[in-house]
Formats: sequence, C-alpha cells, structure tokens
Amino acid sequence: MGREYDDHHLFDTFILVLEMDKSESSGYKDFVWAIGINRLNLELAGLWPKTNEVSKRRLGSDICAGFNFIMLAFVIGIPMVHALIRVSGDMALMIDNIKVTLAIFTILLEFVIMRWKQTVISSIIIMIEEDWLRLKLDTERDVMIKRAWIARLVTIFAAVVTIPAYTCLIIIPYFHSPLRQLTNLTDRNKPLPLQTYYVYDTDKSLQFEVTFFAQALAVLLAICIYIGVSGFLGFAILHMDGQLENFKHQLNSLTSCKDFNKALSSCIFTHLRLIRFANNVENTFTLILFVIVLQFIIIFCLCGFILIIVITDENMNTAMLSQLSYALITVISQLMQMFIYCFGGDLISAQCDAIYRTICNLDWYTWEPHKAKNLILLMLSTKKPICITAGKILPLTMATFCNILKTSAGYISFLLAKNN
Repeated sequence: MGREYDDHHLFDTFILVLEMDKSESSGYKDFVWAIGINRLNLELAGLWPKTNEVSKRRLGSDICAGFNFIMLAFVIGIPMVHALIRVSGDMALMIDNIKVTLAIFTILLEFVIMRWKQTVISSIIIMIEEDWLRLKLDTERDVMIKRAWIARLVTIFAAVVTIPAYTCLIIIPYFHSPLRQLTNLTDRNKPLPLQTYYVYDTDKSLQFEVTFFAQALAVLLAICIYIGVSGFLGFAILHMDGQLENFKHQLNSLTSCKDFNKALSSCIFTHLRLIRFANNVENTFTLILFVIVLQFIIIFCLCGFILIIVITDENMNTAMLSQLSYALITVISQLMQMFIYCFGGDLISAQCDAIYRTICNLDWYTWEPHKAKNLILLMLSTKKPICITAGKILPLTMATFCNILKTSAGYISFLLAKNN
C-alpha cells in the first residue's frame, strides 16, 4: 500500500516537473500567445475543450454552454420562427425575418457541433501545441509567428466589423428607428430589435425592458460564438499553412542531410501528421462550412434584393435608410467571411501543390537507386493535395467563391423578376 502510494506520488511529481519545464519553454509561450485570443473567445462561448489545467472548472463551462444554448434557442430562435409563421405570405416581411433567423440557427448549429466535437477539437489543440514545442529553427518560428499574427488580426477584424452591425441591430431600434418593416402581425406598440413573437404581452413596462435586454444579450452571445468558431477555424487553417511551408523547407534540405534515411523518415512522419491534422479539421468543420455556404447564398441573395429595392425606391426615408445601411453591412460581412474561408482553402491547396513540385524538382535522378526508390512513397502521398471542403462536396477555393457569387447573382435576378 505504501509502495503504491510512493509510486503514484513520484509519477505525479514527474508529470508536474514536465509541465513546469514545458510552461517555461519559449515554444510553449509562443503557443499560449498564438492561441490566446481564440481561447478567450471559445471560453466565453463555453466551447473550449477540457484540458488538465481547466478540468476543475469544467462545470462552469457546462453551465455557460447551457446558458448560451437556452438564450439562442428559446429567447430569440423559437420566437423568430413563430414570427416567421405569422408573416408567411408577405415576401418583404419574410425576407426581414429569414435573414436574421437563418444566421441565428446557423450559429446555434455551430455551437452544437463544436460541443459535440470536443474530443476532436482537443486533439487539434494538442497537435498545435506540439508543433510549437517542436520548432527548432528560427526560420520555422518566424513562419509560424507570421501566420499567428494574421490569425489574430483576422479575429480582431471580425470583432470590429460586428460592432457596427450590433449597434445597428440593437441600439438604433431603441431610439424608435427600426431596421426592419414593422407589422401588427408580430409587433406590438413597443417594437423589439428582432422580428419575434412571444406568448406574453411585451408592451408592459418591465416585460418590455427585460425582453429587450434578453434579445440584446442573446445577440451578443451569438456574436461571441460566431467570432470564436470562425476565429478558431481561421487559426487552424493558417497553422496548417505554416506547417506546410516549414515542411517544404524541410524537403529542400533533404539532399544535404548526412543521414538520408533518417531525414526521409522524418519527412514522411511530418506529412502523415499534417494529413491527420487536416482530417481532424475537416471532420470538425466540414458540416459547419457547408451550412455557412448555404447561409451565405441565401442571405446574400435576400440582402442584395433588399439593397436593390431600397436604392431604386423613389420615396426614400429615414427608416429605409436604416434598412439600407444594415443590409449593406450584412452583405459586406458575409462576403468577407466567405472570401476568407475560400482564400484560406486556396492557400492550403497551393502549398500542397508547391510541396509536390518541390519533391519532383529534387535531383533524385542523380541519387543512388535505393534512395530514389524510397522517395516514391513520399511522392505518391503528396500527389493528392490536402483540401478543406464544405460538407465534403465543395472544395473551398477562389474558383468556388466566384461560382457561388455567380449563382447568388442569378437568384437575385429571379427575386427581382418575381417582385416585379
């Protein structure tokens, strides 16, 4: 009994020493800096996966996640669907409702999937941490720092862009300048920011203020989830891009290595690790990306339709100007989100093509036959590029982005023809 206790005590002490050594290393500090802003966003949303250092706070994360789900689903989600049913048949009112309802339910789906895939997300984070700890050359670290900076800037930019949208959606309606068409089918004497319908009377003083605040808080939580999920996906893609860049430099130095077989084994191990990392990212985000693509097409069409209708209307007023500004902000944010995803996917495909060309351009024909033969396996494994897809159907590339824009423009023309 005493012997077993001593063994466990020594093991715990050994693990503690390892954790202290890791936390003091420069690679771990770089990792903490690189993922810090994404960790903050995911913790606020209750989506940061369980790790050893936060296992004691897991209950708090579960409570936060449950609160966020209730706010999104029951405070604004179901009341917006109820309102959509009540305005069915009126095209303008339905468009006003759908463009927000669809975004809310997309974020809710992202939230559910991220909670469901906590184990895979945890493995992604662990692999990212190991990659930072494995960096040995300053050039490799510089590549990863550059990608991490880009990921941070994209996340900060997403937060900055959503602030005007939140202001237009929540703050402006409080001063009796709504961004949507009001109707007695869903709105009472005191209109709320979102087109919702509740079973109780929201005109009463305290009930109106509580409902207004609940909607404002729910939208703010939705923005936190949106930024957290999008920022983490962008961070994972840029991390993969940096690792592929370092892998390409590793291949260039293959011929100068003294122990060729050991260097080649290291290259194969690195590539298999990159494939496993890409599969984890694909497994987690492919359904989310597919829903985001569908949401982009629908919201882009609806907001584009509203923009054209409002611009061509001769009787422009303050309310229509507010709707115009909100629709314009929505279109720009949706365009930038889809562009960043497709551009990131294009980066990964381009890096994979560059890696394959690098292997083919090696002077393998001057090597000894057994060395050149060993390179064939690496050639075959890198011939098929790593690709980020939406629903395992659409590859996220700039060509896909252009095709989506063409399709959306065609649907806008259809809506205009139907309206006329």
